[in-house]
Amino acid sequence: MAHDHSHNHGSKNILVAFFLNATFTVIELIGGYFTNSVAIYSDALYDLGDSIALLFSYFAEKYSHKSPDAKFTFGYRRFSVLSALINGLILLTGSIFVIYEAILRIANPEEVKPDGMLLLAILGIVVNSIAAFRLSKDKGINQKMVMYHLFEDILGWVAVLIVSIILMFKPWFMLDSILSILISLVILRGVYKNILKISAIFLQQFPDDLKLRNIKEELFKFDLIDDVHAFKGWSLDSETYYLRFHVSIPETTTIREIDSLRLEVKKILEKYNIAFSSIEFESSINNCIENN
Repeated sequence: MAHDHSHNHGSKNILVAFFLNATFTVIELIGGYFTNSVAIYSDALYDLGDSIALLFSYFAEKYSHKSPDAKFTFGYRRFSVLSALINGLILLTGSIFVIYEAILRIANPEEVKPDGMLLLAILGIVVNSIAAFRLSKDKGINQKMVMYHLFEDILGWVAVLIVSIILMFKPWFMLDSILSILISLVILRGVYKNILKISAIFLQQFPDDLKLRNIKEELFKFDLIDDVHAFKGWSLDSETYYLRFHVSIPETTTIREIDSLRLEVKKILEKYNIAFSSIEFESSINNCIENN
């Protein structure tokens, strides 16, 4: 029940972030017109993409917590991962677009109104910080990708703030473009790492975060377990796993003892966020023959 409450809380925070971002996008478009700032116009277009991504993240996050059914027997958790992938691609495209626009502005800098930029920068930092604070305690790769959206926005507005202050004293208009490029490169690095992690999930790579050594140590504490082997596993999302393995037990073990052992093993697996598991019990004698 607490787990479901956490998921609902995370979805609600994404929705709040969407409304904040969408509202501020409209403010940016108006502010970009009055300040004649191409940087703010570019950020407004980027925030429009952010808003669409956040709205998609909200519905995907809600959908991902549906219970397993006949169609999706492992549940709908991968929809959250799919949302994270789409968000990552939007961030990747947006960052490349910002870099392209910044390079063009370096070649042809335009005069802007720094006082208006300063006010918009302060408002942008406040709005995005509120949204980021609400999402900071949520877990999951989808929430992390949303956080990258907000983090990029905060850094972008900090850059606008610094540039607007400098432009009040010096007409160095290309500073805005240089800072935009640097910020985009930092964000691209983080997005690249998360896209690699998402790709590993879709390709069913054995989870790096699954502590297999610790699981084996706990399993070997049972007197009935002679050996554990043939481990196969993959991630449903960034936090939940599937694991399958063989357990060798004495030939004289009864069905009742096996059922009791299975329940105890399942309890251990639950501690490591293994939501689904397949345990195959086999005779230790047969296993020795197969190995020989």
